[in-house]
Amino acid sequence: MAEVFTYPALRSSQASDPEQSLLTSTQPMAVIYGSADIGAFVPVIEAFQQDNPFIGVEYHQLQTLEMYDITQSQRANGEPTADLIISSSMDLQMKLANDGYATSYQSSETDALPHWARWRNEAFAVTQEPAVIAYNREFFRENELEPPRTREDFIRLLVNHDELLSEKVTTYDIERSGVGFLFLARDERFFPGIWDFVRILGQAKVKLYSNTSPMLEKIASGQVVLGYNLLGSYAETFTQRNPNLGVILPDDFIVVYSRIAIIPRGARNPDLGGRFLDFMLSIKGQSVLQNEGNFNPVRADVPPSTFSSLIFDRYGERVRSFPVGPGLLVYLDQAKRQRFLRRWQDALLNRR
Repeated sequence: MAEVFTYPALRSSQASDPEQSLLTSTQPMAVIYGSADIGAFVPVIEAFQQDNPFIGVEYHQLQTLEMYDITQSQRANGEPTADLIISSSMDLQMKLANDGYATSYQSSETDALPHWARWRNEAFAVTQEPAVIAYNREFFRENELEPPRTREDFIRLLVNHDELLSEKVTTYDIERSGVGFLFLARDERFFPGIWDFVRILGQAKVKLYSNTSPMLEKIASGQVVLGYNLLGSYAETFTQRNPNLGVILPDDFIVVYSRIAIIPRGARNPDLGGRFLDFMLSIKGQSVLQNEGNFNPVRADVPPSTFSSLIFDRYGERVRSFPVGPGLLVYLDQAKRQRFLRRWQDALLNRR
């Protein structure tokens, strides 16, 4: 179910400013569908409005599959849809673009993106976010354990301390989380032992969630003490108010995905969608996303944060990113997807 957050324009339109007057008379609100938590995304909305005080923003926080279904339904029924859609499910977003649901858009800001981050001027990566390991510092300190730094470390820890860690580990439910599915599919490509890992997670009675925030809250509180493949942007932000939460970038390899933005066909006001997209992709917008939400920038000319530098400078050769393009559609092939999910279910239940 969508949560809708409304941010009225900071100023009323002025007759002396024809451009702004036109915008506010035809569509005062930039309507955005997004999967990012409002707490993480509101800084960029506020920064956008500082630069565009005559434009209000209506942010619909949606689950990625819900967003995909609503967009298709609105198009089929001839209803207006959002001015901009920003989704963490790269595969679903790419399918919308590939199936003709996206409007072509080009500007100096989209041209500044690296080639891997845009497709046919219709789909644009706006962030780069790693999958991380998160852990409860107090638990590991009290039990004199080292948190795992690689996937093999994670396996050994669960095997050697099975009773201590039983029902204390968490990860995404890939049947309900598009991001979780993408992360595990990427793991399978680069880690031959991934299904043994999932079997051991099943033996440890892993707790499964569809969203990142509840996992981070439970790790910080000690209800669970170890999380796998969690969104690094949220985890890093969470540590700023919860010092008991530790975050590790895996030493073997780091899966990095992007949120993809499209301006949909049938948008209420595609000009407003383009304006908000341009702000997010500008040096200022990318800096706000990075500094306020730990969403690592896509543009190479944005000064990196400490977190961003750590990922791409220290671990550069071990980063496994998803290029924006039709290659993402392989994760939506229904036969392959069902085989992958059956293997997940069998591994969790320790069936061979």
